[in-house]
Amino acid sequence: FIGPKPNLLDINQVNPPMRLEVSQPVLDFDDMAKLRDIERTTQGKFKSHQIDITYPLAWGREGVEAKLASLCAEAVDAIKGGKNILIISDRAVSAQQVAIPALLALSAIHQHLIREGLRTSAGLVVETGSAREVHHFAVLAGYGAEAVHPYLAMETLTSMHQDLPGELSAEKAIYNYVKAIGKGLSKIMSKMGVSTYMSYCGAQLFEAIGLSSQTVDKYFTGTASRVEGIGVFEIAEEAVRMHKAAFGA
Repeated sequence: FIGPKPNLLDINQVNPPMRLEVSQPVLDFDDMAKLRDIERTTQGKFKSHQIDITYPLAWGREGVEAKLASLCAEAVDAIKGGKNILIISDRAVSAQQVAIPALLALSAIHQHLIREGLRTSAGLVVETGSAREVHHFAVLAGYGAEAVHPYLAMETLTSMHQDLPGELSAEKAIYNYVKAIGKGLSKIMSKMGVSTYMSYCGAQLFEAIGLSSQTVDKYFTGTASRVEGIGVFEIAEEAVRMHKAAFGA
């Protein structure tokens, strides 16, 4: 489900918040188009808001903390303004705009909303080009993503479907990919003893390796971390380095 969460302790709740039901957590292009236009199609019952997690490359690694603080403030303002589905997106990435790693941005917003008492007021959807493998989806789910749209993976399949074995249309290739990711997530959850995606979402069943305790406490609060490592600036530095390599800067 995507959207506000009902109060599980209030058995007498008369009008619990409505939630969107999706068959599985990996969204395709049509799903994202519907989500962006959800206010019109649901007569205002759902209102989505896109949060851009990119920032100017010229800011370098030093810009990441200010941008993360800005993202958290934007999320709070959006929810207080009546939005109940937040789309965390790196679609605006370009030669001049570098993206904060989707997991870092998601977890920072997720944890900030928890501290502000607003996390149950909205659903979080991640639109990212960085999600490709099953583990990427599992980690995003574990840190609060109720759904993920891996646009780059799907655009890649669309462009190369004719070179894949068998008679595959672009739609069939994407369908197979989504099905494979779903089976992978089911396998991971079953090994952890989790029966539903709703239980897995935000459960943080991970251990951080190679991240400083200061970074974990601030952006991945509650995650076990027995090995020290890099901080948020080093994470941003790596993102900038990969960005420059990708765009030939």
